[in-house]
Amino acid sequence: MEMLSKIRRTYKHAKEIIRDNWVHSGEYAHTGMIKKARLPLFLDMLYAEITVGSDYGNYYIFDYEHKSQKERKEWITNHFNAHISYSHSGKKTWDLFLDKGKFNARFKDFVHRGWLDTREASLEEVKRFISKYDRVIIKPFDLSKGDGIFILQTDNKKGVEQLTGQIGRGHHCLIEEVMENVPELKALNPTSLNTIRIVTCVNSKGEIRFLCTVIRMGCTDGCTDNSYGGGITSYINPETGKISGEAKDRRRNSLAVHPRTGIHLLGYQIPQWQEVMEFARQAARVVPEAKYVGWDIAVTTKGLELIEGNIPPGEGIIQVCDGIPKRRMLVEYLK
Repeated sequence: MEMLSKIRRTYKHAKEIIRDNWVHSGEYAHTGMIKKARLPLFLDMLYAEITVGSDYGNYYIFDYEHKSQKERKEWITNHFNAHISYSHSGKKTWDLFLDKGKFNARFKDFVHRGWLDTREASLEEVKRFISKYDRVIIKPFDLSKGDGIFILQTDNKKGVEQLTGQIGRGHHCLIEEVMENVPELKALNPTSLNTIRIVTCVNSKGEIRFLCTVIRMGCTDGCTDNSYGGGITSYINPETGKISGEAKDRRRNSLAVHPRTGIHLLGYQIPQWQEVMEFARQAARVVPEAKYVGWDIAVTTKGLELIEGNIPPGEGIIQVCDGIPKRRMLVEYLK
């Protein structure tokens, strides 16, 4: 029976891979995102996923249509990223970082904002918590990549009733105090909390290395800064704390100027940079089993704030901003 179950899982996974590559090869070919006929594009995307562990998103953002097989093997791909993340954390740690409520509790010394896990609270406690603030941010537990996140004005009685109704029906979420960037970072995009992603690697000696330092900026009037919500990302020089590369979006566009606020990005100084780096270094020591993490840190009017830790860190954000493939570097940093 165990063998039969394994065969079924493998078959299901293979069907999903074929379906996803077929659907997105059609999107890329028909919209001109990749100038290649659909069938040969689909076959090449499938070949890349089988041989180097990429997915359809990797194929596009890493420009695989113009890369040799040798070059493709240099990139941290989706499947490789998941494998190495799991092997350097384990299920217990992986689950901790996936659970927003448990994560906040474990990293309480780095999370200073008010927050409430609705799984652990009555509806009356939820209402009391919400009433303490003018605005709260709602983060559903069953979604990721910024999906479903929204800001609730607490004087919106209908909105509060809808939220408590959903919670009462078992749709739980993390409710948090809304934080605000310091003026220098708020200026980049005023409606979103613009965060810094720092990826740490802890080797067998306990030494911490930084694989990636980038800033994520919102680019819409929404509250999220990630690329899935229309945001853009720029590389930060880890020595100086200055933005040192053009911003990238999910369409592979390079942007020297923020398209919404008009701010010139190259050379823009991230405030409190050395403190931010030390903050990430200290966070990386809290859970020794978490060897490879992407930390999202906000520089707020109330101080440095840990927004979340990501296992695995997105392979796109790690490499696209500076254009450097980092598979070998990642393996070396984790030895």
